[in-house]
Amino acid sequence: MEVTYSANPGDAMAWLKVSPVEILPGETATIPVTLVVPSNAGSGQNYVILTAAGAHFDVRFSVGVPPPSQCVAAGYKPLPGTSPFVFLWLIVPVVIIVVVLWVWRRLAGRL
Repeated sequence: MEVTYSANPGDAMAWLKVSPVEILPGETATIPVTLVVPSNAGSGQNYVILTAAGAHFDVRFSVGVPPPSQCVAAGYKPLPGTSPFVFLWLIVPVVIIVVVLWVWRRLAGRL
């Protein structure tokens, strides 16, 4: 049986690339869905309803913003980004150097 796809809204198929697949009745298959973000796309969360052989699936995605809450609830872990603690490690040495210089000048001024 050949599996066919459609999306609602229809222009979402420009974003989603799904390869045609044939599945024998009673069998399973992995169907990769590729998200292609157009160069003029803006940031935001969106979803489409993908219909495959009469079954409906929500496909939710985000571009340039945190993942949709439904994805997080399903166990999706976003790619690691820059942790706020990285900036802390950049600031701490600068503060230490400034304090050391301040103490050194105060001690040098007393001698």
